[in-house]
Amino acid sequence: MRAFWRWMIVGSLAVPAAIACSATPSTFSGGNNSSSGGGQDDDGSTTQSFSSGGGGGSSGINFHPDIPDAPIIMVADSACKAGFYAGSFTGNYSSHLTLFGIDIPVSGNVQLTLDQQGSSNQQCTIENQGEGTTTESCNNVFTLSGGTIQGVADKIGGDGGVGGFPYYCSMTGTLDCEKEVLDNGWIECTYCVGPIANPDAGNPLATCDVAGGNFSGPLKANYNTSTLSFTDGTWNGAEVLCDGIAGTSTASCNDGGTPGPEGGAATNYLVADGGYGINPHFGGAGGWGATCLTCEHD
Repeated sequence: MRAFWRWMIVGSLAVPAAIACSATPSTFSGGNNSSSGGGQDDDGSTTQSFSSGGGGGSSGINFHPDIPDAPIIMVADSACKAGFYAGSFTGNYSSHLTLFGIDIPVSGNVQLTLDQQGSSNQQCTIENQGEGTTTESCNNVFTLSGGTIQGVADKIGGDGGVGGFPYYCSMTGTLDCEKEVLDNGWIECTYCVGPIANPDAGNPLATCDVAGGNFSGPLKANYNTSTLSFTDGTWNGAEVLCDGIAGTSTASCNDGGTPGPEGGAATNYLVADGGYGINPHFGGAGGWGATCLTCEHD
């Protein structure tokens, strides 16, 4: 309880907390995409349907010996590369726990894997929220799996001060290499007053030992085939897209593929410019990026 009242006192004094990167990297299991096999066409090619998010299981590909569970094997030639990616996450967040909803600067570590969906003689159907259904050669379609964002708030006033507010986000999406853009990107996040527990298998959210909050929203980015990096990334998340008791096992968040709380599109409940401030919905926005650490350049 002392940790909870420390958070409330920090909010009432309107003192922003600086958030630093977590020093402990996550481990990843390959896979976690939701592609499904289809029938074989008359010309011998295969059509697969695909939508990002959810799912589970192993991709069955090889892994880098120095980075736990990081895939390094390409199924077919493509300008984009399957592999283990890492980078950073920054922005500002307005929480319901800070009383006045003051913006708090946030930053953290991004880690994810990209899994290639197949070969050039296979066709993958991508269900894109903004453009409807598109079809691409499967060698140019990659699923974002095992993606996480992790950070922790610094203590205010040094070692004897208050603070230590960790957060955890899961990431999903589809990389369309032909267009060099991330489609259907989405985050589901938990932040805590006190210790945070990473989610169990199949649960995208974490839980809190004391009190906390949840938010979700779209994740966007371009892809640079020269540097094998996600660039110009943005995120925007709102607490109104989550329900249940925040920070507990009963909490749930919109996955980007279902309607918002009143039946509209989930994106209708976001503050477009990310300036949530004391908006009663609360939320935040910022940027992110990641570069492949296990990929070989052509």
